[in-house]
Formats: sequence, C-alpha cells, structure tokens
Amino acid sequence: MTNNGEATVINDRYEIHKRIGRGGMADVFSARDLLLDRQVAVKVLFPEFATDANFVERFRREAQSAASLSHPNIVNVYDWGKFEGTYFIVMEEVQGRTLAEILATNKQLTSKQAAEIASEVAAALGFAHDNHVAHRDIKPANILIGTNGQVKVADFGIARALNAPTESNLTQVGSVMGTATYFSPEQAQGAQPDPRSDLYSLGIVMYEMVAGRPPFTGENPVSIAYKQVHDAPQPLVQIVADVPRSFEAIVAKLLAKDPKKRYPSAAALRDDLRRFRNDEPVQALAAVADAQSRNAAAAAAAGAGLIAAGSTTINPTVAPTGIMPGAAPRASSVPSGGMVEAGYPTGASADAMYYDTNPSRTGWYALGAFVALILLVIGGVLLFQALGGDDGTAEPTQFVLDDYTNKPLEEVTADLTAKNIRFVTTPEESSLVAVGFVTRTDPPAGTLILKADTVEVFFNPDPQLVPIPNVITLPITEASSLLAADGFVVGTITTEERDDLAENTVISSDPAAGTPALQGTIVNLVVAAPPSSVQVPGEVIGMTEVEARAVLQAAPYEFVVTTDVRSSPTVPKGTVMEIRPGPGELIAKGSDVLIIVSDGPEPVTVPAVVGRTEAQARNTLTEQGLVPSVSYIDVAAGSPDDGRVVAQSLPAGTKVDPGTGIKITVGRAVAPVTTVPPTTTTTLPPTTTAPATTTTVAP
Repeated sequence: MTNNGEATVINDRYEIHKRIGRGGMADVFSARDLLLDRQVAVKVLFPEFATDANFVERFRREAQSAASLSHPNIVNVYDWGKFEGTYFIVMEEVQGRTLAEILATNKQLTSKQAAEIASEVAAALGFAHDNHVAHRDIKPANILIGTNGQVKVADFGIARALNAPTESNLTQVGSVMGTATYFSPEQAQGAQPDPRSDLYSLGIVMYEMVAGRPPFTGENPVSIAYKQVHDAPQPLVQIVADVPRSFEAIVAKLLAKDPKKRYPSAAALRDDLRRFRNDEPVQALAAVADAQSRNAAAAAAAGAGLIAAGSTTINPTVAPTGIMPGAAPRASSVPSGGMVEAGYPTGASADAMYYDTNPSRTGWYALGAFVALILLVIGGVLLFQALGGDDGTAEPTQFVLDDYTNKPLEEVTADLTAKNIRFVTTPEESSLVAVGFVTRTDPPAGTLILKADTVEVFFNPDPQLVPIPNVITLPITEASSLLAADGFVVGTITTEERDDLAENTVISSDPAAGTPALQGTIVNLVVAAPPSSVQVPGEVIGMTEVEARAVLQAAPYEFVVTTDVRSSPTVPKGTVMEIRPGPGELIAKGSDVLIIVSDGPEPVTVPAVVGRTEAQARNTLTEQGLVPSVSYIDVAAGSPDDGRVVAQSLPAGTKVDPGTGIKITVGRAVAPVTTVPPTTTTTLPPTTTAPATTTTVAP
C-alpha cells in the first residue's frame, strides 16, 4: 500500500511503512500510529474478499474477539475499520518469530522447551475460555515468540463465543472451521466450540514441537480430518527415544478422542506442565502411579511387558511404562529473529539455542538411548526377581490387548475381568458378526495397555429385550462388570448413607433388576456410603475466604480448612478460586481441605516517564496496565520541557496493582505577550470657509 515509495496513511492516522507478512486472506504491514505515537501492525483484507460478507464477518470477528481479551499472552488489537473499499485491523506489533518458523528452522525442540511454550499458550487459552471465547485455530503459525521470550497467541479470526448460536452462512451446522492438521475430532465433525477442543489442538502442537512433525498428515484436509476422528497417533517414544514419560502422558491426555478424557481446563493443563518443568509427578500419570503402587509387590512378570513395549502400539490415551525418563538439558525458549505480527515474519534468523537436529548426532543419541533402555529393562527384571522371587505368579501391570473381534461378549468381559482390566461395553449394530458378539475394541488389538486403562468393547446388540441383571448387594466393581457383560451401560452412581452395608455396595438400580430392556440401556446405580461421608461443596468457589470458611467449617462438613494464596489477573482479591479435593468428591466429615484464594493480579512496576513526550508516557503507562491522567504546568517558550513530562505522582520502581492511576505533569509553553505601542491622535482646528466674492463687471 505504497504510492511511488511514499507511505500511505490510512484514515489520516496509520502511516504504512512496509509489508511484513502475507496470510490467506490479508496482508500485514508495519505502521505508525500518528495519534498515539507508537509502532503498530495493520492487517489489511485483500480487496477481492472485501465484497464477500463471510470474509468480512470473519475479519470483524477477529477484531472483536481479540479486542475483548487483554492478556500478556494474547496479541492486543487496538482498532478496526474500512479504507478504500477494504477492511483493516490495527494490532500490536511483536518482535520475534512464529513457532512455525522456529520449527521449520530447528525441526524439533526439547520437551522442556515445548512445555514452557505450551504453558504460556495455555495461560492465553485459559483467559480466553474464562471470558467465554474459544480460539478454534491453535497452530504453530498463530503462536508468536518474541525476542524477549514472551509467547503470544494471535489470529482469533474464527474464534467464537462459547455456547453461542451458530452463525448463518459463516459456520453452518455440520461445517468445519479451522486447520485440519490441528483441529479436534469434534471440530472435524462440525460440533460446537469447546475449551477442550483448543486443548486438543495444543496437544497436536506439543506433539509436533518434540516429534518434528504433526501426528496426522494426509493428501488433503478430508483425509487428515478422518484420521483425527478415527486414528491413534504414533507414540512419541517411537519417534524420540528419550522423551520423558510424563511429557508423553500429558500429550496423550490432550489427544484423547473423547473430550471428557482430556484436561478439564487450560488451568489444569498449565498446572501439570508446571509440575513437569519442576520434575514433579504429573497428574496425567496419577492413575498409572496408583496402579503401579498397588502392584509393586507383585510385579515380577512386568519384564515381559516392558520388553514388548518396543514392538507394540501404545494406547494413545496414556503413556507407556518402562520408558526411560528423558535427560535433555533445559534450554531457553527465547528465540532470536526479526519482526512478526499475527504469523507474518520479516528477517527471521536461525536460532542456535534450540534442539540440535544434526542427523548423525541424533542417530547416535537415539542408539545410545535405545541401549540404555534395554539395560534398564534387564536391570529392572533382575531387581524384581531378586526382591520378590520369580515364580511366575506375579500379576503383570501391563498387557498387549488380545484380539476379541467376533468373540461372544460374555467370554470377552470374563477374560478382561480375570485380567483385572477395566472395561465398558458399547452397542454397535453390525452385519459382520452375530448378535452378542464383539465387533471391535478401543484401543484396538495389539495395543500395549496398562491395568489402569479402560478398554471400550463394542458389540452387536440383541434387538430383543433382555432382563436387567440383579446387582443388588454386589460391590460396585462387580456390579459394573456384570452389567457390562450383559450389554448394559453403567450411568450415574449416587451415594446413600447406610450403616448396615459395606461402602460402595449397590443398594438399588434404575431400571430395576429384571426389567426387560434393550442392550445398551443406561442403568443408574445407588451405592452405600459411610454416614460420615460428605460431598465437597462447589458453591464456595467465588465466595470470599471468610464466607467459604464459614460454610466448610460448619455442619455437615466440619472440615479443617487451610488456605493457599495465588495471584490471578481475573479473580478479585480475596475470592476463592479452587478447592481441593475438588467439588463433588466424597470425603469423610472433618477431613482436611485446601482452598486457594486469589491475591489479585501480580503487582506491576511503575516505569520512569519523566522526560518523555506526553504520548510516549501515556503509552508506556498503559502498556504496564496503569491508568495515566495528565495535568499541565506552564513553561517558558522554547523550554526543553515543552510537551514533556516533568513529574510523575509515583516514583519509578514503585510496585502497585494493575489499574492504579498515575498522574503525570506535562510542560506546556506559554505564548509570549506582544506589547502594542500607544496610538497618538492629533486634533486639528475646524476649517473656516470664506464667503464667495461677487465681482461686478461694468458694461
């Protein structure tokens, strides 16, 4: 948008300097905001799209969605409008590179680097989700990494308000918006936006950062979308031999096909990433750790399963066991580079701080890791034999899943029960197998699974009514297995205080035992709970600490409450943000609970603005989250203080809360007074007119 080398000015305010990027529907230019005296980036919609209402609406949505989200990890949007028949967005200009550029240069990052980047992206997503906005297009090209190391999320072009109605034409029911390589299975099927969909996309990005490629590729978007819905990704450990097991578990949890099996929120993901970066146990492995601790004394036969790990497919929803933790050195996630805005680079340079992808060295590293893995397996087996004996009676903690296809459902469920593997049954009509026979399993046959995993068994249901089995007085685990073996699905499990029955014993079922029903019918159960058990109340979240303590310490809870304080940019100070154990969990009356209370936003440092122009000072204070106000003081004409800040109400370096008002005093030259010399008025005497003289001439 330049004319003969001269900069174009948009709407008399934004002076365009040069193009710094080009996207699918817009150019991005480096520009200057003449009014506020700051550098910005201007995204200009291609003129051919300006006549398409859908593109214009998407462009408008990007401006509106991002402008409503003010967060350190989200690219700020300042303005939007129309100019010469097309539309533009004015936004923050970020110095740095996109993650896509970094991956193109460095191929792979270490797991610690990937976790650092993902943690900041999760912070941005968490803020957006808390404000009821789903991004729906998380991918490396929309993740910017500044030269100062700060990570920012850009391009809310297809962002959408959560639970918003479907827009006409722009996103019709059943349509797909996003990038096939990175969108979630539910997006591929045209479902409503969900925060957990963004988390799935972030899982794809994390996988690509470490593996050097995304988990699903194809000849066209349709084939990739099909894989997102139906295929399991290749385990990371098969691509990067020394990937930490905990990192792989986090990625696997994010890539679960069922949104309910992913992290419930971006905040929960960020907590797990923090644990990983601090070398603490991650929640994604909690179930695995529990299973291993319960079977530690009977794990002699685990060696066979460990050896099998090298030749089997890993369950995509959990991490494999027996994987040697990675020992990759922690490296900075701060790249160097040129200018980037909303995924559009300029002058990007190579970054030597990232993972060394020299093929020869990488091959030796992989070989060394493989040898170390074999030695670790052998040593583990010998240790188990020495400590617990090797009589072949120890129960294995992992299995290669058998092929149960075309076998009777009762036989399959009995075998899984005997192996102590959790399972659920799901009816799936099929003409390929007989009624009551298994059609397939998820994960599929040949997958290496842990005892803590749950296998979904699909079977061809009986079209005739089948009586619901009697599970009264059975433990809930046995009742669930019996119902599943007969083709029924266990629904909600509620508790009832009873002192005459053992805990978790089934009291009743709905529908009742003996009721004829189709296989696949949901059966809700009521189980016994000790009279002293209570559910953790979720309503305390949002209360003040005093209010929450009053509820939790009173009957019927009588909890012992401790408090932890954390900063939060969104939750008011003194408000309860979280309770542990979580809301709805059943615990004993009088148990210890922890409430996490907001300490408000982290304080910011007042910058030094004395000597700067008024516009510069305003921008600097605003960028720090402070609220400037201005007063003026007269200075002499020609003074260097004319138009500049001569004083500020709080000294530089002071720590204050965001939103604090800072008063600045600006010099303003007084116009010189011009003295007008006095005017002299001369009064002349009146003029006397002489009478006319008459002359008579004699004839």
